[in-house]
Amino acid sequence: MKWLPADCSPGDMVRVRTGSVYHYGIFVSEDEIVAFGLPPVPQYRDRPDRLTVLATDADTFSCGAIIEKAVFSFSEKRKKRTPAKIVEIARSRIGETGYNIIHNNCEHFVNECVFGVARCTVEEEARKRWLSRPICDVYIAPVAEGPVGTVFPPERDSEIRECRNDALRAAKYADWALLAFASKRSLAVDFEKTVFKKTRFGRWCAEGFDFSLSHAGGSVAVAVSGSSVGVDIESVTAFAGKKASENTGKLRDRFFTENERNAYPDEPIPFLSCWTKKEAEFKRIGRGNFDPASLDVTRTDAASFLLTGGEETVLSVSAEAIGSLRVFTVEGDSVRLADPRKIKP
Repeated sequence: MKWLPADCSPGDMVRVRTGSVYHYGIFVSEDEIVAFGLPPVPQYRDRPDRLTVLATDADTFSCGAIIEKAVFSFSEKRKKRTPAKIVEIARSRIGETGYNIIHNNCEHFVNECVFGVARCTVEEEARKRWLSRPICDVYIAPVAEGPVGTVFPPERDSEIRECRNDALRAAKYADWALLAFASKRSLAVDFEKTVFKKTRFGRWCAEGFDFSLSHAGGSVAVAVSGSSVGVDIESVTAFAGKKASENTGKLRDRFFTENERNAYPDEPIPFLSCWTKKEAEFKRIGRGNFDPASLDVTRTDAASFLLTGGEETVLSVSAEAIGSLRVFTVEGDSVRLADPRKIKP
């Protein structure tokens, strides 16, 4: 769509610049331009009808500025209504109220008259800037008891249902259900319209955003971001219960780099901090096979935290937007911003 000063015809979408903004309307004739509200100029400030759909003459609409009309592209011409229908719809809405400068303004009005869809370039640009801001949100929730529900997409739902281990199946379902909630809450994603696919490495990914999943003990974690992200959690309680700490020395010797052995003491929480960072970093990279010895997390920006309140859990996150990290806990309908203790180093 282009805007040019030109002779106007009935049904044309027109606009005029008033200060730093544009005011839009539907041209019918020099004596009738239908718009949602009057131009935002001082002389109309006290008029009671200034925020209603109304018809004015071209002089009132333009306030002495040049009127431009929309010149549509070929694809836009195919989508637009006929001039007679545009005029009919615009006139039918005269007297409407409910003006909102962000969500229901004069540009929304003219687009709805012409194309049948209310949209505004200013709102869309503001939304784009908002959604493109650095986001790295992690949500943690307990695995709910009871039957497994249905998740989207169907291919993932089938995978979860084919899992024969009841506890693992419940955790996978909880992870994916939490992903749907997190992506909508943090990124305004319409989850069931999102295109999901598997990479050649077997990892599920989504168009438009990145995510990572993890589960341990009775909890699941989901990280969502506009850029690459990886998350991993481990239960300190479960780790100690398995007496895995007795083998940390062997695991450290085999899988930790010299830098990591120097940085992380041979104790359960430091061990889990380093290990989950490796897992999170691998998930963020998203390719190849997990080779913990090849990842030196002392050289990354991955961060780990200790979550308390119930069983102790170590959470690690690796992300391009790690500086914007927020951690939320989810209990039923309650979502709370957590303040986990960062584990050094």
